[in-house]
Amino acid sequence: MSTPGTGLSLFADEPRVWLATYDREGVPVGTATAIAVEGDRAYVRAHGRSGTAERLRRRPEAEISPSTLGGTPAGAPMKVDVRRLSGREARHAARHLTRKHPVRGVLVPLGHRLMLDRSLLYELHPVGER
Repeated sequence: MSTPGTGLSLFADEPRVWLATYDREGVPVGTATAIAVEGDRAYVRAHGRSGTAERLRRRPEAEISPSTLGGTPAGAPMKVDVRRLSGREARHAARHLTRKHPVRGVLVPLGHRLMLDRSLLYELHPVGER
């Protein structure tokens, strides 16, 4: 469990984070994404055919750091383990993301559907806290 002021609670007030996933050679590839934190877990979303989703399928670990409005990393990174959600857990994560980001919570999944794709939801845990 994370204690106050540590772990993912540091990202609770962040509207977006820089999510760096690893390619085949282990080089981090980053993208800005919305985040919603609930206790000792956080949720992010990606579309099914994205490079982020492909990299997370191969290697379910990443680094997150606070991000500026323009999507530039703005703080020290934290290593996280990533788990893809499905069913009830995915709906729960989608509700949390929509509650924190009402406009994005509607437009992003709609955009994924218009691209004939689906939204994939992921749960983040700090490394070693599973």
